[in-house]
Amino acid sequence: VLMLMLITLLNDGTLIAIGYDRVTASKTPERWNLPFVFVVSAVLGAVACGSSLLLLWAALDSNNKDGVFAGMGLPPLEYGQVITAIYLKVSVSDFLTLFSARTQDSFFWTSIPGPILMAAATVSLIISTFLAAFWPESVVDHLPVVGLAHGDYTLMPLWVWI
Repeated sequence: VLMLMLITLLNDGTLIAIGYDRVTASKTPERWNLPFVFVVSAVLGAVACGSSLLLLWAALDSNNKDGVFAGMGLPPLEYGQVITAIYLKVSVSDFLTLFSARTQDSFFWTSIPGPILMAAATVSLIISTFLAAFWPESVVDHLPVVGLAHGDYTLMPLWVWI
């Protein structure tokens, strides 16, 4: 619950900052294309859910010598690190989905975000990454949690996955 509250707090701060994004105002009122909105949101949700489930499976299977993590040369994860890895994946993918959903007719990199939105997203990503990396070994909501920087693990493969 604590990690979900952190995701919500950081994500809401970024969503509030979207009000200061660069936009081109239309001369006529916008008309919502609801079938398109539903399809795009379903695809974004399915990709986020599917990649989270794949990461969970690979992380839980990280002690297998023939597993995905071993094939990438990554050390196995403790159960507390699996929880933290899922926290980081959900947190980061939420922030980055905002950038893929903020443009209508083109790819997200064709429209530069406003400085306030970019600063809010950068701060949120940095805070989430540092929390996931350096979370002290503890029990949160009756589950063991440990930061990903403890032991032989590095955050780079997880960032590549996201």
